Amino acid sequence: MDASIVPLPLPDEEEPARLAEVRKLPPRPRARRRLAIAAAIAVAVALLLLGADRLTSSPALCAACHEMAPRAAAWKTSPHVRVACVSCHVSPHPWYALPQALYDRGRLLGRDVAKHFAGGFTVPVDSRPPGVAPMPDAVCLQCHDPNRKPTAGLGILIDHPKHAKRNGSCVSCHVTVAHPSPSRGTALSFMGQCFTCHGSGKGAKAPATCTLCHPSDFQLLPASHKTSQWKRGHGKVALTDPRQCGMCHAKTFCDGCHGLPMPHPKGWAHASGHPAYAKRDRQVCVQCHGGQPDMCAMCHHQAYDPSKGTWVKQHFLEVEKRGAASCLEECHSPVFCADCHVNARPPSQ
Repeated sequence: MDASIVPLPLPDEEEPARLAEVRKLPPRPRARRRLAIAAAIAVAVALLLLGADRLTSSPALCAACHEMAPRAAAWKTSPHVRVACVSCHVSPHPWYALPQALYDRGRLLGRDVAKHFAGGFTVPVDSRPPGVAPMPDAVCLQCHDPNRKPTAGLGILIDHPKHAKRNGSCVSCHVTVAHPSPSRGTALSFMGQCFTCHGSGKGAKAPATCTLCHPSDFQLLPASHKTSQWKRGHGKVALTDPRQCGMCHAKTFCDGCHGLPMPHPKGWAHASGHPAYAKRDRQVCVQCHGGQPDMCAMCHHQAYDPSKGTWVKQHFLEVEKRGAASCLEECHSPVFCADCHVNARPPSQ
């Protein structure tokens, strides 16, 4: 045999058995620690994401902001009360895209916080705030079948397929379904959206004839108008959104009932405005502002303190401070004081 040739060792029959035993050995302590740490981190991240998901998807988070409180109250009266805010106000994501969903919710929260520091929300709850994009149809179609037969209800006659085809967007009609204004009533809020196209003015795209949208036996008087508080409280609704009144009433209707142009014209607070009406007929003012004796003092006398009695009992303090000339120059005639102080009779004006 050539000495340069080294014979190969014979295969060890026990080697495979030893390798199998090594594979069965438990991992080293360091490896076990690393595995346990990785598992703990994964569980912590999962719990954190699930907790963030639960917190940011809760309507209670939105309602915690005082600017959002009226919108939350309106949402609770809507057909969408069982639908969370983020289901509509955040683009839909699959379950595995939870980080992206949390990021979108954070952006939404940041937008509302920015509006808070900029002065809050001043628009009616049942209208879209400026700068906010319309709700895309994809959000509505998460739950609603586009081929279903709609049931308008509320005594409404509507050809839904034609409106949907003509308008091309769900929220062109259904913008108020999630946040109807409680002060106006659900039906009236919905009708307000109809009047983005319907109307009696020259620029209306569709007519405002009552029987066009309602059956002949429909009760046209809204439920909100039947309450005892409506006569005294409707002014706030009218000032917030005059369009709500204009759906049924011409401006002459409001002016005829109030006895003067409504809402008050520009310059009303000046001498050429409300004093003339107040002198002619005080009841014109009383029917809205109340009939308490010191109704005028609430605005005209900054020093007035209702807790100290009527203005008559405390007006001398203002005279001592500013002099009688200030009274005569601003509102009263030169003989006004004499009606009480000389003639002992109620003032003439």
